[in-house]
Parts: sequence; C-alpha cells; structure tokens
Amino acid sequence: MKQDLVRILRDIFTSSGYDVTDSFRYDLVAEKNGSKTFIKLTYDPDTAELIDFAGQITDGNGLYVVAGDINNSIIAQASSSGISIWGRDDIALMIGRAVLADMEGTTSELDLFAGVVKKPVSKVDEVAQEAINAIFGTGSSTLVEQKALEEPQVSLAEKPPSHPVERVAEVKFYRPGAMSSARPPVEPEVQYEASIPEPVVQEYREEPVNVAPPVPQSRVPDDSIVMSLHSSPVNISQERAFSIAAPHVRGANAAILKFVPFWKYNYSLSVEHRYRSKIIDISGDGSGCLNALNGNVETMHLDDIQKTVSVPNVEYDVKMPVTTEEEANKQLLDMVVDEYTRDLRFDATKGDAIISEHKRFKPAASDINLNVELVYVPIWEIKGQRNSVEINAYSGEVLQNPVDDDVEFV
Repeated sequence: MKQDLVRILRDIFTSSGYDVTDSFRYDLVAEKNGSKTFIKLTYDPDTAELIDFAGQITDGNGLYVVAGDINNSIIAQASSSGISIWGRDDIALMIGRAVLADMEGTTSELDLFAGVVKKPVSKVDEVAQEAINAIFGTGSSTLVEQKALEEPQVSLAEKPPSHPVERVAEVKFYRPGAMSSARPPVEPEVQYEASIPEPVVQEYREEPVNVAPPVPQSRVPDDSIVMSLHSSPVNISQERAFSIAAPHVRGANAAILKFVPFWKYNYSLSVEHRYRSKIIDISGDGSGCLNALNGNVETMHLDDIQKTVSVPNVEYDVKMPVTTEEEANKQLLDMVVDEYTRDLRFDATKGDAIISEHKRFKPAASDINLNVELVYVPIWEIKGQRNSVEINAYSGEVLQNPVDDDVEFV
C-alpha cells in the first residue's frame, strides 16, 4: 500500500516539473530549479522519526507526508524543525492542482509548496477542494487552513444558496500523460459470456382432421388472356383434362374449351288454398340451372361465379344462348307449377254411401318469386377416335349428359 502512495507522489512531482529519484535514506528526492526536496512517507507519524528526519537534511527542504491521522504534537514538531507536512487533504489538493496544471499547460509555473501558484489558474483550488471532499470527506489541513485565512471574508448574505448534491459513491482520478511514466501495468479486463441453454422444442403432432376435398385450383399460365365473361374459373388444365378423360375415351387426340351458357335460377313461393273447412298450404323454395343450349335442367353447383375469367392459350369457344330469358322464365315457371301442384281426394258420407271428390290445387305464376341470371360454365370436350367426353373445367366432374347437341356420348 505504501508503494502505491509513493507512486502517486512521484506522479505529482513529475507532472509539476520536478526531477524525482529514489533514495535509500528517504523515500523520494525531488529537485527543481536547483532546489531539492527530501520526501519521507509514513502511515503512523512519530515525533522521534520526525526529529531524526529533520536532522538528516543538510541542504534543501524536507517534506513529511502522513497518510494517517495527524495530531497537534506532530504539527508543532514539524513547524519547529522547519519541515513541511502534508496530510491526506493536502495530497488530494496537490493531485487536483497537478492535473489541472497539466491540462492547462502551466506545469512549469506550478509550485507545490506555495499557498497559490505563481500564475493565477481559474478555480484550481475550488476543484482541488472538491476532490478532497470526494475522496476523504471534509477535514482539516494546514495548507487549506492557510488558504482560507488568505481569502477575503464573505458574509453569508452575499453567498449564493448552495444546492444539495448527491454523494459520490466512487471517484476515479485519471492522471495526465506526464504522470504515466511510473504507472503500474493494467490488468486486462476479462469478459464472461453467460451460457444460455438452448430452448427445448417439443414436437407437436396434430391429429388429422377429415375435411372435404377442396375444388382443384390451377395456376393461371403466363400466356393466358382475361375475358370479360360472367363465368366460373378454369381450374382444370388441358393436361389434367386428358388424364381425367383417359378411362372414358380411346385415343384422345383433341380438346376444346367451351363456355356453355346456363340460366341460373332460384325461386320461392308460399300459397294457401281453402276448400270447405280445410286449408291447403303450398310453399317451398329451390335453385338450379337451366342449360341455355338444349333446355335441360342440370344439377351443377354454380357458387363461384366471377365477372372475368382467365382463358389459357388453347382453342376455346364461347357458346351463344339458344334459350332466351323470357323462354327460360316461362319454362321454369311451368316446371315449378307442375312440381307444386297437389291432387287431393276428399271423402264424404251421405247416408250409407261414400262420396269421393278429387280436387287439384296449384300455384299461379304470380305466386312464384323467380330470379334468373345468365352465367357460363367452362367445359372441356375431349375428342377420341369414336366418341367424346365432357369435363367440367371448374370442378373436374365428368358430365353424364351432353351440354351441346353437337356432342355424341357412346
């Protein structure tokens, strides 16, 4: 611990322009401008040691540095022997002066044994005093007391109010380059990395769920065209259509994509007929599609109707409807009326005879709420050597009945 303090004193005097050497009799010898200062360091000051130290000095000045507590007898003996004495507060003060003088380039003019430096340095003593309070707390010092006596007295009313400051838990002093000649080697800082365990991932196997197979979706080729047509999308490619048709036709050699018109409809009705004391209720609803080419009612599902359709780069044909909307309405109304016509028999007893009466009840066309819309369904017609087959290009379903009178199923 004494060696650390010796190193600090060497740095202080070196940064102040002194030539510092080691001595076997003294701890240090500092020389500046031909004047020598013999430095003795102790942690336990002793009067006899101080007298012996003063007797060894023949030329020059003596400095007795005490790192511990200083009592009045030591101060009195040092004063009578002509020896300068530094306590802990003085060491801190000199550190502050040396650091600031080095920063301002005034080390050659700094006198460590004078109450003030030769060239005024702004706020040097104030900063040094703050360093004293930060390191050792408030305490007494011969140099500090002398400095306080030399300053003009200021009344309490003239002093600005002091603001409370937080106490510094740890203060580190960084010496300038001039004080780094005897700096001990710095231990390299070792960094430790926390080892974080890899997260444990548990495999989760989801139970299979029975879901209805979706409608096949096919990627739209880059060379396809977009046609403005109220139609279902083309989900089955030409290659896929040939594969589906293979079990149904022999020697498939040609294919054409047809857009077949259908009248998509839905209806509802609710009618009550009264006969004598009975009420006959006729009500229901339904939907379907009517082939606009041959007039056949089909059971196709036409849910995904879009305003435009992407047509692949193949031969295609858009069929024009043969059945008009008016004809479709009449045909569908007649169909609904026939479906909901009721033939009822009423039996009545007259004497010993049983009289049966047949009565027919049917809705009128005005009782039926019918909506009709023209849509198109893409159909692949795959031609073979002897026959053809038609495949719904939206769902991939093989049609049982031809959608066009020109097609012959065998």
